[in-house]
Amino acid sequence: MCPRIQRVTMRIPNEINRDNLYRRRGRGGTPTQTYRRLFRLMLALALVLMVMRQAARPGVYAIFFPETMVPVQSEPASQSTSKPVSNKPTVGELSGDQLRSEWETVQAAVAEQILSEDQTLEKAQRTPTRMEQESLIAQVDDGTVWRAADQPALCATLALHRSPESWSAEPPFESVLETGLLPLLQQPDVYRGRTVRATGKLVRIVSVQASTNPWGIDRYWDCWLQPEDGSQRPWLIIVPHLPRGVRELVPEPVDDLESTDSVDIASPLPTIVVEGEFLKRLSYQSADGAELTPVVVGHVQAVRSNGNAIVGATLQSANAKASGTPTVTQKRSLSLGMIVVISTLIGVAIGGLVMWRSSVSHRRLRAKRQREHVTLPMLACLALGFSFMTMNDPVVFAQQTNTVEQMEKTESVSNDASLLDLLSGFDVERLRRLGDRMRVGSNGNAARDEQAKLVFRLKRLSDATLAERLSGEAASVGDAIEINGTIESLQYVAVPEELIEFLSLRQLVQLVLVNDDGMQIRVIAAPLPKQVAIGDQLSGVGVALLDGDERGTSIAVAGNLRWRPKQPASLGWQVLGELDVDITRLPDIVALSRRPLMDVDSQVFFSMIGAANQAGSISADSEPLGPIAAAMRAAAVEVSPTDLLKEPEKWMGQWITIDVETVRWTRVSVELDERAQQVGSDHYYQIDAIGDLGNVQLKIATEGGGSVMMENRYPVTLVAAKLPAFLADENALSRTVSKPVQVEGFFYRLWSYESDFMASHGGKQFAPLLIAGRWADRTPTSNDPIGVSWIGTFAAVGVIAAILGALAFAWSNRRGDRLARRQRV
Repeated sequence: MCPRIQRVTMRIPNEINRDNLYRRRGRGGTPTQTYRRLFRLMLALALVLMVMRQAARPGVYAIFFPETMVPVQSEPASQSTSKPVSNKPTVGELSGDQLRSEWETVQAAVAEQILSEDQTLEKAQRTPTRMEQESLIAQVDDGTVWRAADQPALCATLALHRSPESWSAEPPFESVLETGLLPLLQQPDVYRGRTVRATGKLVRIVSVQASTNPWGIDRYWDCWLQPEDGSQRPWLIIVPHLPRGVRELVPEPVDDLESTDSVDIASPLPTIVVEGEFLKRLSYQSADGAELTPVVVGHVQAVRSNGNAIVGATLQSANAKASGTPTVTQKRSLSLGMIVVISTLIGVAIGGLVMWRSSVSHRRLRAKRQREHVTLPMLACLALGFSFMTMNDPVVFAQQTNTVEQMEKTESVSNDASLLDLLSGFDVERLRRLGDRMRVGSNGNAARDEQAKLVFRLKRLSDATLAERLSGEAASVGDAIEINGTIESLQYVAVPEELIEFLSLRQLVQLVLVNDDGMQIRVIAAPLPKQVAIGDQLSGVGVALLDGDERGTSIAVAGNLRWRPKQPASLGWQVLGELDVDITRLPDIVALSRRPLMDVDSQVFFSMIGAANQAGSISADSEPLGPIAAAMRAAAVEVSPTDLLKEPEKWMGQWITIDVETVRWTRVSVELDERAQQVGSDHYYQIDAIGDLGNVQLKIATEGGGSVMMENRYPVTLVAAKLPAFLADENALSRTVSKPVQVEGFFYRLWSYESDFMASHGGKQFAPLLIAGRWADRTPTSNDPIGVSWIGTFAAVGVIAAILGALAFAWSNRRGDRLARRQRV
């Protein structure tokens, strides 16, 4: 019989939807593939709506097409308000009559003592001088809420920034500093009164009515900014007027002169740039408790809308008017309802197309193994392309106005030899009159007043600024003149008492110098160290009071002069003087002991870092400084932290040696080119270390009246231009490393800083600050530095010797016993 052949049906699975490739029998029910596709299409529609909403925001394109800052100019007070000003004092002030009497008394004294001979005191809209502003800022209480004593400095600074004319009439003594929020919080004494530039996103605007003041300030604006450096704390910017673009954000009720309401800015937040003086750290109440924020008082320099519709439209209109082009009104984007309708129609059309393609593909499964899918990425691309065709939001790009260019040209610094543009209030005639009085020997109170004011102005100027004004030609009245010679005579004269408080000068020094050509130079300058003697060298730059073609003795006034002693007090001072460190300021640095690093330290501190690096690496064969540096290093005295804490004045500027153990080093950037040139690099290193106190216990008094006991170890701060190889790491900005080292360098002074340990006891930590020049690694090279192996060897030999001794003693006793037994027998 033949075997029965059974028919076997082979089903080949489809890779598309897991069905076989042969005809299927009819099955009841609706296929589930349709519902899945509809669900996917709904998700795609939601994604398209989200993409279209985001594409309609101009801020999205700011990442790829950044918007430029638009320079602005504040409107004067007369154009913004015309209502009478209320004299109601703010919270925390004194009574009106008492405050007015006290303030008028102070202003009368300031008018008589500070203002120049040609100035007059107006009753309203008067612009204060920079000297008045600095004296008032010095009276501000730092780290507190607003107090009555802070209002004069606030109003005087607002008056300086009231208009471009006021700002140009009293320019700042030094250039504007680019800084952030953290440096102002950590080093308030360094930046107080300095002109800084603040940048941040505007979060809140508060209208504040000003207290009674003689500057004509009726109202000002508190602007709270969100810093752009990532800091979580806000900072407070105070301006006398709001510029165009920002003023439109304030509604009419708040814009009223009598209003003290605040306005919270809606997103997107505009960015503003403010230039002004750092006043104080203000204490305010936040959700986390009492906080501190820096206060900068100035004027708004530039604005960027960041997609804010109100600010962008105002800036675009202002730029169009400034450039003379008509304003073009552009249509806004489609409404949200229209976007939903269009997106729904697109989704339905694409869904129908997909379903039709799906039905066709089922009929052609045998002929076509694969079908083309309309995928989610394709849907997103189609919808996004359509949205771009329908969206036409303008992106406003700022244009520089001719007014701003003219202001920049006006503020440009002259490159000639004259110093008159840096000496506010002094002109050629005024300087010539002072020179004539000094030539005939008429040094009365009027001449002494003029000399003190002029010395004060020159002390504020940096050495680099004065050196730029020197020229090889003969100096005329008001020009920079080089001062270099040997002291032939010197005499200290007193500054008038009414100017001491404002100028911070008690004495002036009257000098007669003789230069290399034998010509005498009569100079009035700031006080010199008490170690200065006849025969020492002095050099610097001053202002000429007589024309260069006049015969006879030259007469000049200078601020700070560099001193090179004929017989230095130590080799350290001699090396510092040879390496261009201004040792004239070293005695002034001693007076800053146990205080934070301040702006007064800058000139000596940075130059000493570069000098220590050179003094530690220069060879003894290098002429002429090599032998002196080698002798200084050979005579270095080894000290302990206790010695530096007991007598810091004794070791100031001396080359010393100290043994410490490093804890952590941090790389610190140097922003100013002048300071970087002094250091020899654009950064330096701060090393936190610990020194051994030995058996000494230190008792440190705190501000609260308590005391802290410290023993065994004490913190020491090291500063160096370069790190040794055993500490360096080029890829790190900070590193924690514990290593015993021996350091040679110049002792600077005792400085204070905030630490968690001392803050818990109500005080600040102070420590010796040493500028390192040479390093030595004290890490032991042996695996057994204290000789543990030898101790074990000696112990083993002792044990073996004891065992041998015991055996010998036992053998001796047994031998004696045997002899005794033999004798008895």
